[in-house]
Parts: sequence; C-alpha cells; structure tokens
Amino acid sequence: MEEKSKLICDRCKVDMTESEVEFSYLNRSFRHKVPRCPKCGQVYIPEKLASGRMNEVEKMLEEK
Repeated sequence: MEEKSKLICDRCKVDMTESEVEFSYLNRSFRHKVPRCPKCGQVYIPEKLASGRMNEVEKMLEEK
C-alpha cells in the first residue's frame, strides 16, 4: 500500500490535516475534505479537485 506524503503549511511549518471545508461560488456552496493547516486555516486544494469536482460545479452553476 502506498503511503501518503505529508503536506506542511508553508506559513506555520506544521503538518496539514484532513478537514471538511465549505467552498462557495455564485452564492452556492459544497463541502469537501481537503488538507488544512490546524494553526492558520490555510487550505491546500489538490489539482484533481480543482480540475474535477470544482470545475464541474462552476460550469453547472454558470449555465443556470
């Protein structure tokens, strides 16, 4: 089994932890688990999420 690499917050120098975060766009929102700094709240959005789920939601909302 492949071990996940740890992400470290560049600002605080602490390990980021998986947290459910609310994203909003055009007055709509959805929640997704992403790496987040427990100290400052900085969020890391993986490319797969940005080009996948978030992109789909943006297109769907813009068509309405």
